[in-house]
Amino acid sequence: MADSRIENVIGALALAFADTLQRDAQARAPEPGPAAAAITLVGHVPGLSIERLRRALSLSHSGAVRLVDRLVADGLAARSSAPDDHRAVALRLTPLGETTCGAIISARQAGLASALTVLSSEELQEFGRLAAKLLRGLVSSEDHAYRICRLCNYTACLECPVEAELSSALAR
Repeated sequence: MADSRIENVIGALALAFADTLQRDAQARAPEPGPAAAAITLVGHVPGLSIERLRRALSLSHSGAVRLVDRLVADGLAARSSAPDDHRAVALRLTPLGETTCGAIISARQAGLASALTVLSSEELQEFGRLAAKLLRGLVSSEDHAYRICRLCNYTACLECPVEAELSSALAR
């Protein structure tokens, strides 16, 4: 049976975390909005297509193209032909983009670490275990997985619950 108070507290916590992550990540990005997420996604998946980026960020095709145009103009990203489909565009970060990506991830990590300091080591481990279980239950598709992990620190998440669930779902 659901407990509406617990659900409400968890919802408020999710929004508080989301606000902190967005604020801290966007402070290191070249512009507000989806740029921080675009930079971290391209940083994690060199060769990412504009179409995949568009779906992960819930943008229109023209919105994604304009975002990529701005990232390229700012010297953060570069376009090339996709190796498997020369009609498609593959995105990668430039050295400046990689530095910016690192700053975005560091800012995100610092905000989360600060918020989690109220938990003991044991509480943090239990919260992490429960959060991983909840994340696994949320994954509905590959596009959704990219959306969930759009600001993730991929090197910190060696046993990613989202990736594990996606792999499990694809194997079924």
